[in-house]
Amino acid sequence: ANISLWTVVAALQAVERSVDAHASRLLNLERRTVTTEKKYFDCEKTVVDFGNQLESKLAVLGTLIQEYGQLQKRLENMENLLKNKNFWVLRVPPGSEAPAAAFESESAYFSAAEWENLEEWQRELYKTVLRGKNEPLVSLDNTVSEPDLLSQLQREAAPCGGDKAASSEMPAEPSA
Repeated sequence: ANISLWTVVAALQAVERSVDAHASRLLNLERRTVTTEKKYFDCEKTVVDFGNQLESKLAVLGTLIQEYGQLQKRLENMENLLKNKNFWVLRVPPGSEAPAAAFESESAYFSAAEWENLEEWQRELYKTVLRGKNEPLVSLDNTVSEPDLLSQLQREAAPCGGDKAASSEMPAEPSA
């Protein structure tokens, strides 16, 4: 079988064109694969970042829920005290200022045993009352002499120590 040289050359050129076409398709697929892999790794990184953000936001949410529970308990305690009418409320009318009281000891006006028996929110409230937080004091049941307490705050008298505590104790339930 006699094949002419031109037929062989034409067949080789056709095979070459086919190989070039397949090589170009292969290069195109490789580029697309590299691009897809980059996008995939970027997506993985984004998922990890979102996971970390979600984790931190869940931690903050947990803290907020705990604080909400604590505030709810404090509110319930405050409502109970208000129902018993033996509680004082600090209120700031707009633009008013009251002098702050001197504050040396957390347990001022309380013996050590009494101070230890107070709940944390009661201690905080008592500290706030003593510090004054620049707020005038208002009695809810109008049975306490407000001027006496305000004059004591205005004098900025130092809180009493252990042996003076008995004579200067604030009554548990104010009386007229």
